[in-house]
Amino acid sequence: MRESEPDDLHSRDYPVREDMPQQRRIWRFERLGWYGLVVLIVLTLAGLFSKGPLSTTEVRSANGQLRVEYQRFLRNGSSDALVIHMQGVAGKPLELEINGELLQGFNVEMLQPQPLKASTAGEGVKLWTLTDDQGRATLHLTLRSDGVGSFDTQVSLANGATVDVSQFIYP
Repeated sequence: MRESEPDDLHSRDYPVREDMPQQRRIWRFERLGWYGLVVLIVLTLAGLFSKGPLSTTEVRSANGQLRVEYQRFLRNGSSDALVIHMQGVAGKPLELEINGELLQGFNVEMLQPQPLKASTAGEGVKLWTLTDDQGRATLHLTLRSDGVGSFDTQVSLANGATVDVSQFIYP
């Protein structure tokens, strides 16, 4: 028995048998559990499991003519936006192709503005949209998550600008 320790931290047999070294290990384990819960709550609030700073992102093509804003982490059954910003020649149509697993893991609920023309392209879709006076066009897609796991999509313009979008859907 160490002199500096209070009597409450020593094992005893009366009135109840106690194993204080074992009890200290249990207390340490509980403390680690509490720290783990705090870390999990902070990560959740930061967007690891849905919307938030860790989830919100955007990708740009090398030439800057294509930019996509989206959420990395989604919940199955939730709705979310995918915003595609394009740059081209003023007043001319732009051809956009969305390929990959987007249509397998998501249902497109809304597409604004409506494209001039749309067609299928393998596992994806091609959309044609008109640019404004400065050569810009923006498409807003509202998507409902309908899958679980990782979904990789490639968004590209006919001029060669391409970005890869990777999203994870939690159950």
